[in-house]
Amino acid sequence: MSPVPHFTEEQIAELCDLETVTDWLERAWRDLGAGEAATTLRVRAAASGLMGSAMAASWPRHQVVGGKLYLTHPDGFAFLVGLFSPDAGLVATFDGLGLTAIRTAAATALAVRHLAPPDAATAAVFGTGIQSRPHLEALAQELPLKDLRVWGRDPGKAEEVAAWGRDRGIPARSMADSDEAVEGARVVATVTSSYTPVFDGSLLDPAALVCAVGSTKADRQEVDSTTVQRAAFVVSDSAEGARTEAGDLIHAAADGLFDWDSL
Repeated sequence: MSPVPHFTEEQIAELCDLETVTDWLERAWRDLGAGEAATTLRVRAAASGLMGSAMAASWPRHQVVGGKLYLTHPDGFAFLVGLFSPDAGLVATFDGLGLTAIRTAAATALAVRHLAPPDAATAAVFGTGIQSRPHLEALAQELPLKDLRVWGRDPGKAEEVAAWGRDRGIPARSMADSDEAVEGARVVATVTSSYTPVFDGSLLDPAALVCAVGSTKADRQEVDSTTVQRAAFVVSDSAEGARTEAGDLIHAAADGLFDWDSL
């Protein structure tokens, strides 16, 4: 029996580009929406500062099943992805940190592709962690950007992310004030782990698209309830999962400003 190949972070970075991943994710989500693919909700097991999480998906059109298992601990994450097929069993395993980053950015890219205001040229990214750089790339991929603001709690890190973007031809600049960063932005992406809102939702452009990425736990809240209340509509990749994980929506619902039936 041949050994199962394992793809490292370096190999994944070399093989995967954001535009291709975005196009494939769109195909997968179209099948998911048509009932021709399936995903699980995330399950978590947590005790004494350590947490294990897992999720899986099935895509019959391509005869594949995949799963992600990962560790969360005070100093970071460790991910492993497995891919299976009926013919081969376990096809391959993958380091999961880079895959998670590019898949998440691809989801934002799809939202921007289909929901952003026409000719949106000003955008903002809130956050300076592992998701920030892929999101600069996602916004630049989908928008005719003239001004991309980057805000973070640490101004030095915000400038590092903005400089990374400028080195790649993205018109990025760091902003010290979060409210100034959001004013006039037509697309806003939040990729933080914040437990308190990172900007004042009353300052949003009325037509702005907000891609709220980071609040993946019930007690997190990147965007305030005002932002949710002002939204013409709210979209999630899993309406069921959002009820237990989308902290922004959970807080807004608790404030009486969001109706789950509208999701």
